[in-house]
This record gives sequence, structure tokens and C-alpha cells, in this order.
Amino acid sequence: MERARKWCRRLVARLYGPFALREIAKPTTQLLGLSLFTDPEVLHPVCFLSTHVFIEYLRRFDFAGRRFLDMGTGSGAVGIDAARRGAIVTACDVNPRAVRLTSRNAGRNSVAIEVLESDLFAAIPERQFDVICFNLPFYARDPETPFGHALYGGRNLETVRAFAAGCRRALAPAGSIIVVFSEDSDRDRILKLFAGADFVPTEERTALRNFERFHLVRLGTAPAVSASS
Repeated sequence: MERARKWCRRLVARLYGPFALREIAKPTTQLLGLSLFTDPEVLHPVCFLSTHVFIEYLRRFDFAGRRFLDMGTGSGAVGIDAARRGAIVTACDVNPRAVRLTSRNAGRNSVAIEVLESDLFAAIPERQFDVICFNLPFYARDPETPFGHALYGGRNLETVRAFAAGCRRALAPAGSIIVVFSEDSDRDRILKLFAGADFVPTEERTALRNFERFHLVRLGTAPAVSASS
């Protein structure tokens, strides 16, 4: 069964290419009730399937009134959808074109969110959030362009490691980190990076889209171990 799935995934990937090229060339797109401007230098919210998967998963939770950080916001789709459901959203990205695009998309969808250019937590060093979400750059390769930061997390996934470490200060007590990444990355390696920052999974699911498996993981602070008497 697993071999058949992977074969189907390769076949779909070949057929999907022409559709993706046409979609990327369009100035706008639609995703789960959102109307979004696009930019070829920013991760496309439809052609890259993780955004769709992530929003569907996040809609399971009530974020009304919660301080919500959309890290690596890209088109802004995740943060905008959370804001439409009552979250108090800050969206940030290291790519300045993504920052401009998210601001435009927030206006297009009639929501008010804070949008910042930031290399991870650099622009928000003293703030805490109830929910921190990140569509992880899960490929182990150094990014060479601003767009590349959305896909490549460094040869040793330094971006993921730095993100996990930064969450220790930025996550409010009893808060949650929620991430998504493809099966094309090493699940155990990624979870080990979070464990190194004292975060453990509180829920883990997988989702299939076009035969690609995505990992969706919610993490919280590891419980303190009591010293033996």
C-alpha cells in the first residue's frame, strides 16, 4: 500500500506541474474562503499544499482572543484565517516581499493584523504569544534567496533549531506551538530539535494531499521532573 501511495505521488507530481505554473502566473488565488494576492517570490498558498493542510488543521481550535504568531507568514493565509476567527494576530517573515503581500492580503480580507519583517523573533524579542504557528522550512539545505527561506532551513536545520529555542521565551505559559512539515523531511530529527528546547508533542496527526503526507504537530513545554526525595 505504501509503495502504491508513493508511486501515485510521483505520478501526480508530474501532472501537477503544468497546473502549478498556470496558477503561479495569476495575480490572485482562492483558498478555503480567502481571496489572496500572490507574488512569484513568495510561497504560493495553493500550489504548495502545506498551507491548505495547515489551515484545515488549525480550524479545529478556538483562537478567539488568543495572541497568535504566524511565523514565516508568506502570503499571510494562516494568520488571516486565524484573525477572521477572532485571534489577535502578529504575522512576520524574513522576506520583505512576503511582508508587503501579507499586508495587502489582510486588507483584501478585511482583517486587522500586525505584520512585521523579522528574522524569526528578532523584531519581537520581548513579547509572548498563546499560539505560535510555523509552516517549517524543512529541507536541509542553505537558502540562497529570500524565497528560499520558506523551503530551506539550513544544512543542519538551523532555522528550525533557532525557532524552537526562540519559542522558549516567546511562548506564554500553557501556550502551544503548532507546526507542519512534509514527509520529505526527517520527522524524528525535527522533533528532537524541539525536545532540545524542552518542548514535547501534545498532539500529532498526519494528513494526505495529492498523496503527499504532512505531519501536523502541536507542542507544549515538557513537564518538570520532580527531584527524588
